[in-house]
Amino acid sequence: MATIEDTGKVWFKGAFGPEYAVRVGDKVFVPGKGGNDTVACRVEDNVLGVDLHDAKKGKRIGRYFSLELPTTTPATLFNGFEKTKHADVMVVSYKDSGVKECIVEGEAYRKASISTMELETFFQWLIDNE
Repeated sequence: MATIEDTGKVWFKGAFGPEYAVRVGDKVFVPGKGGNDTVACRVEDNVLGVDLHDAKKGKRIGRYFSLELPTTTPATLFNGFEKTKHADVMVVSYKDSGVKECIVEGEAYRKASISTMELETFFQWLIDNE
């Protein structure tokens, strides 16, 4: 069974700064963490689920990456990785085709008390409200 093996930051050519990344097996995934987002990840049934939560904005994003998605974007491992050697790599980005995304904000965020949900509860809520 696949697990999250390391986290750190990657650098994209022409980018303004490094991006948060997660390594599962020998693939690196870039979930698109914003500046104030807290991030939580889990792997289940060959899918990397990412919870990005900006409580100040009242916005929570669930992103789902199939572990079968191809790596299409060149990047360089930047810093933070403890179990992964520095290298130029190909990554799966949140902008790639095949990444599923659910955004909850505004009235839906307030009504469902999204801000206080645990990770598992949030993902189940997303499934129930598709």
